[in-house]
Amino acid sequence: MYVYAGIDEAGYGPAFGPLTVGCCVLAVPKLPADAPPPHLWSRLRKGVSRTLSGRAGRVVINDSKKLTTKAAGIAHLEAGCLAVAGLAGHRPEHAGRWLDALGETTHHDLAALPWYGRTKTDPVPWQPLPAANDPGSLAVQRGLFTQTAHRIGVEALHLGVSVVFEDRFNAMVAATRSKAAVNLTFIAGHLQTLWQRWGADHPTCVVDRQSGRSRYRDWLALNFPDAQLAVVSEDAQESVYVLEQGPRRMTLRFPVAAESDHMPVAIASMVAKYSRELMMARFKTGFTAMLPDVKPTAGYGSDAKRFWEEVRPHLADLQVDPGVLRRRV
Repeated sequence: MYVYAGIDEAGYGPAFGPLTVGCCVLAVPKLPADAPPPHLWSRLRKGVSRTLSGRAGRVVINDSKKLTTKAAGIAHLEAGCLAVAGLAGHRPEHAGRWLDALGETTHHDLAALPWYGRTKTDPVPWQPLPAANDPGSLAVQRGLFTQTAHRIGVEALHLGVSVVFEDRFNAMVAATRSKAAVNLTFIAGHLQTLWQRWGADHPTCVVDRQSGRSRYRDWLALNFPDAQLAVVSEDAQESVYVLEQGPRRMTLRFPVAAESDHMPVAIASMVAKYSRELMMARFKTGFTAMLPDVKPTAGYGSDAKRFWEEVRPHLADLQVDPGVLRRRV
């Protein structure tokens, strides 16, 4: 069996909202563990499209940045995420159950972050899912994807997401003085899950290269101190490592633009982005309720600066700590 995993993040750069780190673990039972990574877009082409044009009823799986449009919003992103979740046995009825299914627990207590609407005295219901798709159309897409995967022998072993809310993000950046270190901490958590649960199956895990970094040997040695670590390559295009300990063996690849060549990374990117978008919908709704005259923000660039200037004078009256709301960047 070939166990094929991917890890990617969303929300690394914005000033508002959470950082999310997604993980996807697929399996191809008919493929040996020492095979090269399969091109799953070709294998799944009857149920999966790489592009929005010409998708013809199929779900689209690609880098999450390519799946949102002004006209459709997150509809294509959501359809792909919920189709893969269905293959993994998850049918979440609302956003909270989506996070539960992916092993995320911190969303159960957001009383310190009232803009997300989860206070103990006045909880706001989670958004029903699907949020952006007709349930009937989604069921057709999901069914076609599942039938295609079953026919060629592709399984979804695991979907996971870490949601790093603003208070935790800021505390970790203050402690480490590095936004990259925060991201790598949660990547390491997903790698540990993969190692413990499927290490004996000799998985291959692909991680999108982090901020141009090409050397991960010391970081891997720190996170897997009892494993033997072999450096296969470290160059401008891809860094490859092998971890071994007893029956466990794992190949780790850190290529440039991993979402373009490795479907598990594309799915991880989508899972991370979809999870962030669900939380940002709550963020916008929460601030609209608190400050109806202030246009909400997605958290990026000049619009984030505009939002900050407009909300900052009101934070004391709202009993909101500025150091918790605005992320360290």
